[in-house]
Amino acid sequence: MKDGIIDGAASVAARATEAIWRRADFAAPVDANLSRTIVLRAPEAIVQGRIGIATDALGWLSALPRQEWFAEDTVALPVRGTVRVTALRRTVEAAHDGDGAFGAATGRRLRYRVLSEVAERDGRITDIWRVTDRAAILDALDLSPERWAAAALAEDADAAPFTPALDVPSAYAGQGARDGPGAEFADLVERAMEGAFALFEGRYAPGAELALPGGRREYGPNAARAFWLGLRAAIPDGRFEVHHRAGLEAPGMCPRVALRWSLTGKHGGWGALRNEVAWPTRSGPGLRTPDAVPGRSIARYARKAFVCAGGSANISLDSCNQTRTTGRRRQH
Repeated sequence: MKDGIIDGAASVAARATEAIWRRADFAAPVDANLSRTIVLRAPEAIVQGRIGIATDALGWLSALPRQEWFAEDTVALPVRGTVRVTALRRTVEAAHDGDGAFGAATGRRLRYRVLSEVAERDGRITDIWRVTDRAAILDALDLSPERWAAAALAEDADAAPFTPALDVPSAYAGQGARDGPGAEFADLVERAMEGAFALFEGRYAPGAELALPGGRREYGPNAARAFWLGLRAAIPDGRFEVHHRAGLEAPGMCPRVALRWSLTGKHGGWGALRNEVAWPTRSGPGLRTPDAVPGRSIARYARKAFVCAGGSANISLDSCNQTRTTGRRRQH
């Protein structure tokens, strides 16, 4: 980021997350940048405290020890006083060289996205909301999402699918901007999830480029409509909420927006969920099981239309919905 107002917040979030989750540096970055009461919220777990953060990072690093991170976009904004919120989107390339959460090492190359929202106060991170495209990882490893989820449950008898009831209070409880580009984007998806899916036709150009779960890349308003409609079809009576919205308009740059949202309810229909795992590339009948699907969306737009994050298309919506497996609360 070159905007002097938010550059510091963006650098704290990016520097600390890369040091811990990519380089396994649990010394100075942890002491300097993480609050003692930090909470990491991900679909697979709620992790509390610095030791919990280190444990989470070690789990990823044991399975994927050689990672390359490619920062794609950052949307950061000052909230009030010393509070900052930063949305990060990155692509990770890694080799499955270690045994761990994804089974015995295969040596296969992986490419997947991670979307995070990071809140910090006085230069220390207090909350992280993270979504990882596990669908892309499982697909690259030829793993069945159903079997993988079942195995994860079997290994931990205390594990349970994540629901909002497992959440803990956050140090940052703001909802973000109530006007501007972030609020406009939130209004679009909220209205769509209430049934106005035709709105995408007027807000996306034919060349819209979308990065979707499972490492898929699709184009145009119909792709956006299919993604959101698939979620609604899977949980037709679920509650859709936009928890946080951020918009950034900096000189010489396209407006950029970031949303944190969730869809909670019973898996009661055909759509973008299959059995106990969110698997957007397949469909299956509803099982009437409780589902909590957390999501992040980061987009760029201009002239009232979304523009490509990669610079090659007229419009782009980058949305990565987490493959939901098991959820549990960890406290250290």
